[in-house]
Amino acid sequence: MPLSCLRQPVILMGMSRSGTTLVAELLAHLGLFLGNPLQKDHEAKYFYAVNSMLLAQVHASWDYPSPARIFQDCAEAVDMTARCLEADLSSYRTFYYLGLKQSLQYRFLGRYPHPWGWKDPANVFTLPLWQRVFPNAKIVCLVRNGVDVASSLTARERALMTRRRARFERRFGTPSVRSKLERAGFKGAVRCLSLEGSFSLWEEYVAQAEEILSSIPNERRVIQFENFLAQPEDHVLDLAQFCELKIDQKSIEEAVKRINPMRANAYALNPTLRNFHQKVSTTRWMVHYGYGEADGSFGHASSNKT
Repeated sequence: MPLSCLRQPVILMGMSRSGTTLVAELLAHLGLFLGNPLQKDHEAKYFYAVNSMLLAQVHASWDYPSPARIFQDCAEAVDMTARCLEADLSSYRTFYYLGLKQSLQYRFLGRYPHPWGWKDPANVFTLPLWQRVFPNAKIVCLVRNGVDVASSLTARERALMTRRRARFERRFGTPSVRSKLERAGFKGAVRCLSLEGSFSLWEEYVAQAEEILSSIPNERRVIQFENFLAQPEDHVLDLAQFCELKIDQKSIEEAVKRINPMRANAYALNPTLRNFHQKVSTTRWMVHYGYGEADGSFGHASSNKT
């Protein structure tokens, strides 16, 4: 049975580094409750932990999500998992999402009367489960130029690699009852240390998002990040209304001030990235979203289904 709630959630999703954090920050500023406590990237710690567990239990991860697609083809496995989610979300465990004050006031998530939701790139692969639990959930999906996503993700993972190397040097020579492998061995997303690896992951995410959104009737906003940056006020107003937030013009103007339009097609300023763009410009999803032109233009408007 679907979870009975006074309000169905807004589920924010999209490949990591695609603008999901910016949009989550803006919607939170305008009154959408996204959880307490939140991580720095505006992801609710509770739903992040649940999504991570959902992936791990089918031997998937954020950078190796393909087993989650196979899992969805097994109706029995999906049924068992969805029933567990429904039970947990009907229990005291949602305290870890609502926080102390709101848990005391409303007790359970199903009684929460205000617009709410959560943001997590992993929602792209766990959405079939969430749609079963919350059949009328609204969906906001962000898409960004795959070259910019790959560049940002690779830069992040390389910075993490530098820190991991420093940690390895500290720990490798330190005596411990734990094995060297356990204490100092590498742990991380090797795939995303290269532009090619990060770009291929972007392709997996956008392909999955397209597939699942085409199979469910839920209201949604599918927004290309570059269009969002080009016309921020229109998009912020539309999203606020879509999420049923009570807003005024001053709130919209304050939200728009947080947006940096220079983040659109940032790859064009880097010769290495421009060369990489030429290499991938004819791939399926770059062409589909209009990112394939040599001049870096983009063609697809936001896709909304209401």
